[in-house]
Amino acid sequence: MIKKMMLLSICMFGIGVSLCDAQGGDFTTTNWGESIQGIQLSIKITTNVFKAGSSATFTAVTRNSSANFITVDATLPVTSFDVILTNNTGEHYHIIKTPSAIGYPTLLKTINHGEESTESIPMTFGETRFGNIVEPGDYTLKATRKFTLNDKEYTVESNSIKVTIVK
Repeated sequence: MIKKMMLLSICMFGIGVSLCDAQGGDFTTTNWGESIQGIQLSIKITTNVFKAGSSATFTAVTRNSSANFITVDATLPVTSFDVILTNNTGEHYHIIKTPSAIGYPTLLKTINHGEESTESIPMTFGETRFGNIVEPGDYTLKATRKFTLNDKEYTVESNSIKVTIVK
């Protein structure tokens, strides 16, 4: 059994899945998005200035303050989250390119009442999921994530972060 768990952990690391329980680590979250059914999402980045075409990773924390457990899709971080840049004119750029989940078994994760789940999410400030290009400028960065509570699906939105894309 232990060998199977180690092999699964190695395979998950190899395909880019990062699942962590918030009971460990030094990530302290103080800025949360709006609560939806007692669930909140927060994102954190180490800088807010990025070069056009560059890649970065942000940290997302999902907090369950509801009275029930929830489930989230944890198959791949890039399929579990939508990350959106919005410019001053209201144009949206979905900056995570979602790979086909075909060939990956669906991995659902339970987040119990009072728990948090932390994931590292890769993003690229270049060509977006829909083929448009992120141009230099000022943007607002937000993330969304779907969760299931009592057999109903909801979407929670993170806090906003102001970012600047430079040439």
